[in-house]
Amino acid sequence: MFFGLSRLNSYIPHHCNRIARFLNSHRVQQAVISSLTYTSNQHISTPTHSPSIKPHQIYCKLFSIMAENKKEVETSTAPAASIEDPTSKSATSNEALAINTAKDKGDANSNLNVSISGEDNANVNANANANEKENGSKSNKRKKNAYFQKKAKKKVERQKNMRNTWKSRTDAEVHPGSYADPEMRKMFNVSIPELDSTGDNTDTVKNTEQEKKDDDGVSGDPKDKDKEIAEDVEKKSQNGTVKKNPKRKVALLLGFKGTEYVGMQINKGQKTIQAQVELGLFQAGLISKSNFGHPNKYGWSNSARTDKGVHSCAQVCSVKIEIPTGNYNVVREMINDQLPDDITVADIIQVPRTFCARTARSKVRYQYMLPSFALLSRAEVASGFESVLGSNWKDRSLRTPFSQNELKLLREKFAQHRASEDNLEKLNSALGKYEGTNKYHNYTSGKASDDASAKRYIQSFTVQESVVDKHGVEWIPTLVVGQSFLLHQIRKMLSMAMDTARGASSLEIMDTSFSDKYININTAPANGLFLDMSYYGHFNNKANLSTESKLDWHSDEESPAHKRWKGFKENQVMSHIMDEEQAQGNFLTYLFSQDHHVRYENYVALDVKKGKEGNPSVEPPSIEN
Repeated sequence: MFFGLSRLNSYIPHHCNRIARFLNSHRVQQAVISSLTYTSNQHISTPTHSPSIKPHQIYCKLFSIMAENKKEVETSTAPAASIEDPTSKSATSNEALAINTAKDKGDANSNLNVSISGEDNANVNANANANEKENGSKSNKRKKNAYFQKKAKKKVERQKNMRNTWKSRTDAEVHPGSYADPEMRKMFNVSIPELDSTGDNTDTVKNTEQEKKDDDGVSGDPKDKDKEIAEDVEKKSQNGTVKKNPKRKVALLLGFKGTEYVGMQINKGQKTIQAQVELGLFQAGLISKSNFGHPNKYGWSNSARTDKGVHSCAQVCSVKIEIPTGNYNVVREMINDQLPDDITVADIIQVPRTFCARTARSKVRYQYMLPSFALLSRAEVASGFESVLGSNWKDRSLRTPFSQNELKLLREKFAQHRASEDNLEKLNSALGKYEGTNKYHNYTSGKASDDASAKRYIQSFTVQESVVDKHGVEWIPTLVVGQSFLLHQIRKMLSMAMDTARGASSLEIMDTSFSDKYININTAPANGLFLDMSYYGHFNNKANLSTESKLDWHSDEESPAHKRWKGFKENQVMSHIMDEEQAQGNFLTYLFSQDHHVRYENYVALDVKKGKEGNPSVEPPSIEN
């Protein structure tokens, strides 16, 4: 029956909405059903919730009760009639019936009035809540507006402070590791006529602000700017001076031999690759005098920080420079003309303004070249040193360098050695231990075992095909690919792997080196290591660049940039490593110190990192091991 009541609500006219609001009330339904069960003619004994009572009966009885109530009100307020109205009997009869029904089952009319009154009160409360909610919403809106206005005001102040900071940069001191610093020029005997004559490398604030405007809004494919750049170069003002060149952010693919430099990163009082490249850019007219010595002004970043003596074939540097022509090969030659012979720019590509060579790099590949005699067993090494240096060679100080005659005799003793298949298999197995994610706190300095930054992911570490140099020495190239590396990590990894391959260590010791224990691991020579390739796969996929604008120098072997990279690698870096070993004997010195290291360290795993005094209490292993 209640389902019928809900369905018939839709038939009630618009002016009866007040009835519809209380129609489904349980009290109303009970009152209406009760009035239907008692009539003047018969008594219906149907239960209260019987489905035999039809919905239309309830509606008819409902309207009948309300009509009777209306007549009752009119009768009580009207004057007395002198003549008896025949309809009054019917009204009186109906009224009496209603009164009797109310007495027996409750006054339905009263219940209806109470329900309507309750609904009205609920509507009043709902309206009050709605008004309160609306007022609260307006209050919150005012608070939000005040917050955003305050935030906008702070942004304006911050931008103003940034402009003031930019203006003050012209008066800031230059980087002490740059050749813009007079002390650096004096220390390394570098002459820059433009600065030496004036003693100043700052322009006016007006010029600096104009350079900052040139930087804004520069991004995208270099093809979109080539025509514009060419037109800017050709245009001249009325007084005949060339219009200022636009500035663009570019990526430089650098190759260098690090023998004469103290690493890549600019450093006070040190001869570095970054300082030398900055000097070449300035002398080529690609960075202004006001920016020279301020790497932050021209947005410098590099993909890797190479150590002292480490070489590179694919160091990527991002920098904002002035572009005098749309032909980037011309710009590349302009830079190379100002660089020394041990540094070259293999390629130059325009990149978006927000590009950073360090953060955009997805992975990097290093190559380490080691001579085959570095895999000799301890017994064979001891025999070779004893034949040249005498029987007391173990008592010789590590600080005493080899003489030229001693180096010559040692080279003749070890140069003809060739690595066996067993040596190469052991070396490959040892290098494979590094693949995956491990803790490398034992393969660097200043890292604790619980330091999260000591964890590194190595994608692959493999042995390549051996090559023989012009001096008759066999070299074994190894390639390691990873996301990033710690200080000295690769050189220590090779030192442990070489000792494992020649029997001075073991795979079990390598597993222990990845635990929380501390093991003292020696460092292999720096001159065998060079940065082989930088990868920017994520950047190339996100930027949606054309093929010419992607930072990809390894996929297309026929591209001019790849050929220049390969030529510098084979003809400059690899040959330089071989010649350097012939002249200096770095690996011979390493083998001598490594035997001393193994005798007194023996790769003992300690719970606490010890100092530099060694561990003489440890029994040295047998020389035959």
